[in-house]
Amino acid sequence: MRVASKLLISYAICAFIVFVSIVYKSNNNRPDFLYGNDQPIIYADGITFFEGGYDAFKELHTIELHPLGFHTMRSSITSMNDMEIFKKAYSVYFFNDSLFSVKFTDKDDDYTSDQEPDLTESHLIEYPQKEFFQIVFQNKELFCYSSMLTDSVQCVKLIT
Repeated sequence: MRVASKLLISYAICAFIVFVSIVYKSNNNRPDFLYGNDQPIIYADGITFFEGGYDAFKELHTIELHPLGFHTMRSSITSMNDMEIFKKAYSVYFFNDSLFSVKFTDKDDDYTSDQEPDLTESHLIEYPQKEFFQIVFQNKELFCYSSMLTDSVQCVKLIT
Protein backbone atom coordinates (compact mmCIF):
# COMPACT_ATOMS: atom_id res chain seq x y z
CA MET A 1 0.00 0.00 0.00
CA ARG A 2 2.90 2.34 0.71
CA VAL A 3 4.22 1.91 -2.86
CA ALA A 4 0.79 2.77 -4.29
CA SER A 5 0.55 5.89 -2.09
CA LYS A 6 4.02 7.05 -3.17
CA LEU A 7 3.11 6.41 -6.81
CA LEU A 8 -0.12 8.44 -6.50
CA ILE A 9 1.73 11.29 -4.80
CA SER A 10 4.35 11.22 -7.57
CA TYR A 11 1.61 11.40 -10.24
CA ALA A 12 -0.09 14.28 -8.42
CA ILE A 13 3.20 16.21 -8.20
CA CYS A 14 3.91 15.61 -11.91
CA ALA A 15 0.39 16.74 -12.85
CA PHE A 16 0.79 19.88 -10.75
CA ILE A 17 4.16 20.69 -12.36
CA VAL A 18 2.67 20.25 -15.87
CA PHE A 19 -0.32 22.45 -14.95
CA VAL A 20 1.92 25.22 -13.55
CA SER A 21 4.12 25.01 -16.67
CA ILE A 22 1.11 25.41 -18.98
CA VAL A 23 -0.21 28.38 -16.98
CA TYR A 24 3.23 30.03 -16.92
CA LYS A 25 3.77 29.49 -20.64
CA SER A 26 0.31 30.75 -21.61
CA ASN A 27 0.61 33.90 -19.49
CA ASN A 28 4.14 34.71 -20.66
CA ASN A 29 3.28 34.32 -24.34
CA ARG A 30 0.30 36.66 -24.53
CA PRO A 31 0.48 39.28 -27.29
CA ASP A 32 1.81 42.71 -26.35
CA PHE A 33 -1.57 44.42 -26.58
CA LEU A 34 -3.09 42.14 -23.93
CA TYR A 35 -0.76 43.40 -21.21
CA GLY A 36 -2.21 46.19 -19.11
CA ASN A 37 -5.81 45.65 -20.28
CA ASP A 38 -8.32 43.74 -18.17
CA GLN A 39 -10.81 43.07 -20.98
CA PRO A 40 -9.38 44.45 -24.21
CA ILE A 41 -11.71 45.08 -27.13
CA ILE A 42 -10.30 44.54 -30.60
CA TYR A 43 -11.79 45.43 -33.98
CA ALA A 44 -11.46 44.00 -37.48
CA ASP A 45 -13.27 44.45 -40.75
CA GLY A 46 -12.85 42.65 -44.02
CA ILE A 47 -14.29 40.98 -47.06
CA THR A 48 -14.68 37.26 -47.66
CA PHE A 49 -14.89 36.31 -51.33
CA PHE A 50 -16.73 33.20 -52.41
CA GLU A 51 -18.16 31.79 -55.62
CA GLY A 52 -20.87 34.12 -56.81
CA GLY A 53 -20.12 37.09 -54.59
CA TYR A 54 -18.58 38.48 -51.45
CA ASP A 55 -19.51 39.29 -47.86
CA ALA A 56 -18.20 42.40 -46.10
CA PHE A 57 -18.14 42.23 -42.31
CA LYS A 58 -17.10 43.95 -39.09
CA GLU A 59 -15.98 42.11 -35.97
CA LEU A 60 -15.68 43.20 -32.37
CA HIS A 61 -13.89 40.85 -30.01
CA THR A 62 -13.74 41.13 -26.23
CA ILE A 63 -11.06 39.00 -24.60
CA GLU A 64 -11.73 37.93 -21.05
CA LEU A 65 -8.30 37.31 -19.57
CA HIS A 66 -8.05 34.60 -16.95
CA PRO A 67 -5.14 34.56 -14.49
CA LEU A 68 -4.48 30.89 -15.24
CA GLY A 69 -3.96 31.63 -18.94
CA PHE A 70 -7.21 30.13 -20.20
CA HIS A 71 -8.77 33.07 -22.01
CA THR A 72 -12.23 33.49 -23.56
CA MET A 73 -12.88 35.60 -26.63
CA ARG A 74 -16.45 36.77 -27.23
CA SER A 75 -17.08 37.94 -30.79
CA SER A 76 -19.84 39.96 -32.44
CA ILE A 77 -19.87 39.70 -36.22
CA THR A 78 -21.90 42.24 -38.18
CA SER A 79 -22.50 42.68 -41.87
CA MET A 80 -21.25 46.07 -43.11
CA ASN A 81 -24.82 47.34 -43.40
CA ASP A 82 -25.48 46.25 -39.77
CA MET A 83 -28.39 44.09 -40.92
CA GLU A 84 -27.24 40.89 -39.20
CA ILE A 85 -25.41 40.46 -35.92
CA PHE A 86 -24.09 37.10 -34.74
CA LYS A 87 -22.29 36.24 -31.55
CA LYS A 88 -19.70 33.52 -31.04
CA ALA A 89 -17.31 32.55 -28.24
CA TYR A 90 -13.90 30.89 -28.37
CA SER A 91 -11.32 29.57 -25.94
CA VAL A 92 -7.91 31.07 -26.70
CA TYR A 93 -4.52 29.57 -25.74
CA PHE A 94 -1.10 31.13 -26.45
CA PHE A 95 1.60 28.47 -26.87
CA ASN A 96 4.58 30.69 -27.62
CA ASP A 97 5.31 34.11 -29.13
CA SER A 98 4.36 32.91 -32.63
CA LEU A 99 1.57 30.34 -32.15
CA PHE A 100 -1.89 30.33 -30.60
CA SER A 101 -5.06 28.30 -30.93
CA VAL A 102 -8.76 28.98 -30.67
CA LYS A 103 -11.57 26.54 -30.07
CA PHE A 104 -15.14 27.43 -30.95
CA THR A 105 -17.22 27.01 -27.77
CA ASP A 106 -20.56 28.80 -28.19
CA LYS A 107 -22.76 30.65 -30.71
CA ASP A 108 -26.18 32.22 -31.13
CA ASP A 109 -28.87 29.59 -31.59
CA ASP A 110 -29.92 31.06 -34.93
CA TYR A 111 -26.35 31.27 -36.27
CA THR A 112 -25.76 28.24 -38.50
CA SER A 113 -22.86 27.16 -40.67
CA ASP A 114 -24.96 28.01 -43.75
CA GLN A 115 -24.83 31.71 -42.79
CA GLU A 116 -21.01 31.76 -42.55
CA PRO A 117 -19.38 32.61 -45.91
CA ASP A 118 -15.89 31.56 -44.75
CA LEU A 119 -15.65 27.81 -45.39
CA THR A 120 -13.18 27.19 -42.56
CA GLU A 121 -15.37 29.02 -40.03
CA SER A 122 -18.42 27.20 -41.38
CA HIS A 123 -16.69 23.87 -40.82
CA LEU A 124 -15.67 24.86 -37.28
CA ILE A 125 -19.25 25.86 -36.45
CA GLU A 126 -20.50 22.50 -37.66
CA TYR A 127 -17.65 20.41 -36.18
CA PRO A 128 -15.96 22.33 -33.31
CA GLN A 129 -12.23 21.73 -33.03
CA LYS A 130 -9.07 23.69 -32.34
CA GLU A 131 -7.73 25.91 -35.06
CA PHE A 132 -4.09 27.04 -34.94
CA PHE A 133 -2.75 30.42 -36.03
CA GLN A 134 0.74 31.74 -36.60
CA ILE A 135 1.42 35.27 -35.39
CA VAL A 136 2.75 37.33 -38.31
CA PHE A 137 3.10 40.78 -36.70
CA GLN A 138 2.29 42.40 -33.38
CA ASN A 139 2.85 45.61 -31.48
CA LYS A 140 0.94 47.47 -28.73
CA GLU A 141 -2.12 48.15 -30.94
CA LEU A 142 -2.01 45.84 -33.96
CA PHE A 143 -2.02 42.05 -34.08
CA CYS A 144 -1.80 40.11 -37.39
CA TYR A 145 -2.07 36.35 -37.70
CA SER A 146 -2.35 33.67 -40.35
CA SER A 147 -4.57 30.62 -40.22
CA MET A 148 -2.73 27.31 -40.52
CA LEU A 149 -5.83 25.74 -42.17
CA THR A 150 -6.13 28.35 -44.89
CA ASP A 151 -3.88 30.96 -46.44
CA SER A 152 -5.84 33.83 -44.90
CA VAL A 153 -4.21 36.62 -42.92
CA GLN A 154 -6.19 38.85 -40.58
CA CYS A 155 -5.19 41.89 -38.56
CA VAL A 156 -7.07 43.20 -35.54
CA LYS A 157 -6.64 46.55 -33.82
CA LEU A 158 -6.95 47.31 -30.14
CA ILE A 159 -9.60 49.98 -29.54
CA THR A 160 -9.57 50.30 -25.73
